Amino acid sequence: MCKWRDITFRDGGGRIQIPAKVISDACKIIRQMAQKGRVVTYSELMDQLKSLGHRKISRRTIGKIVGEVSNQVSRVTNPSIYPSAIVVRKDTNQPGNGFWGLEEGTNPPSRVPLDKRRIVIRNYQNDVFSKSWDCNC
Repeated sequence: MCKWRDITFRDGGGRIQIPAKVISDACKIIRQMAQKGRVVTYSELMDQLKSLGHRKISRRTIGKIVGEVSNQVSRVTNPSIYPSAIVVRKDTNQPGNGFWGLEEGTNPPSRVPLDKRRIVIRNYQNDVFSKSWDCNC
């Protein structure tokens, strides 16, 4: 079971706090998209979170939110599943650079060599689409 908690990170000169409820809601949205077998863009996810009343979501925070979903899910699945693999940029249809920095779990994206990323991302996405990763979002 995922243990959602508030996270805080530094951004420029300030600190930004993201409530656990935002991360949990992001997990639910990503899971719904996975069940439909489709990717979701960062901007679509932001819009959906805002429609749920999470007004302070921005381009600066969305990557951290998505990364936390993957960190939590990867800790409770074996082998690890990384839901943020299906959250993609509109312009490239690929996850953002933060995805490749994830270090949790049994097969962390941070271990994938740069020249293998385009091939390996399909495996990560297929895991998200086809394996059970109910994390009690």
